[in-house]
Amino acid sequence: MSQNVRDYSGRERTFRLVSALTVAVVFLLILIGGIVRSSGAGMGCPDWPKCFDMWVPPTDVSELPSDYQAIYAKRGYADTSFNVVKTWTEYLNRLFGVLTGLFIIANLIAAWRAYGNGRNKRVVWLSVLGLIFVLIQGGVGAFVVFTNLHQGIITLHLLIALFIVFLLVAARLYAKPVLGESQLAVLVKTRWQVLAVAGLMLVQIILGTQVREMLDAVSESMGGADKRAWLRSLGPVYGIHKNFWMVVTVGVVYLVYVLQRDFSNAGFKNYGIFALLLTGAQVFTGVALNQFGLPAVPQALHIVFSSLAITSLFALWLQLHRSLRAISK
Repeated sequence: MSQNVRDYSGRERTFRLVSALTVAVVFLLILIGGIVRSSGAGMGCPDWPKCFDMWVPPTDVSELPSDYQAIYAKRGYADTSFNVVKTWTEYLNRLFGVLTGLFIIANLIAAWRAYGNGRNKRVVWLSVLGLIFVLIQGGVGAFVVFTNLHQGIITLHLLIALFIVFLLVAARLYAKPVLGESQLAVLVKTRWQVLAVAGLMLVQIILGTQVREMLDAVSESMGGADKRAWLRSLGPVYGIHKNFWMVVTVGVVYLVYVLQRDFSNAGFKNYGIFALLLTGAQVFTGVALNQFGLPAVPQALHIVFSSLAITSLFALWLQLHRSLRAISK
């Protein structure tokens, strides 16, 4: 019996390690995806799953047929032009996507070994769902290429990525003990407050993806114009996104205040502080984008900080929910 206990304890530690690495890899993929978008490399490979009809893309235009532009124009990709940096940026993004899929599979295997046989069904099923949505995400990614970066699909691509993160984080949290709090009324009220603030943050993220999609069209129409002029031509959506951060920040600050005032468990307080720091980083990179004409690195970091911030709110909500259910039984 003691040997079995030790075996499961070791498997649980393995799952926690694999789970942490998997979540980190997914966020790295979001960062790389942001770099692909900000560098304009999204169509660096105009086909899928191959790249210029090759499993390993070319490093020079001489490796392509002389009429490759006409070939891709017939396929619906007008103005296709080989750029080795953009091509390999997109190709490495795809390779990292495959690596992420392998981590998701490893996460499921580790979850099954540690919590299979009915030991913790939630962890196993959340890990299964993570794998299913990674496969769906791969299909959406292919559709993005087939539709030449169709607006709306790109937003869906990011939202699915966030949902995958939520599934992985939920599996990780359900493998841990419940954070103890005994104040039923406070737990109920704060859980709804966290949900409301997370909803506001999700609206801000969707507005941001809409702005990013609009920038692609503006950049094509305005060509080599100063990037600040791109921002001025975006219209009301950009104005709403630029100012809505104040609403979100006030909401997060209030949550931190409530957690510090009403909760004794440091775990809950830490989630709030983490969300506030990430929201601040999100705002800082957003200001940098506005003031310095959309530099590439802050663009990618802006997406990552936004994703981390809403994930921290989701984790806080789930921990409140688990604590509430524990004392309601």
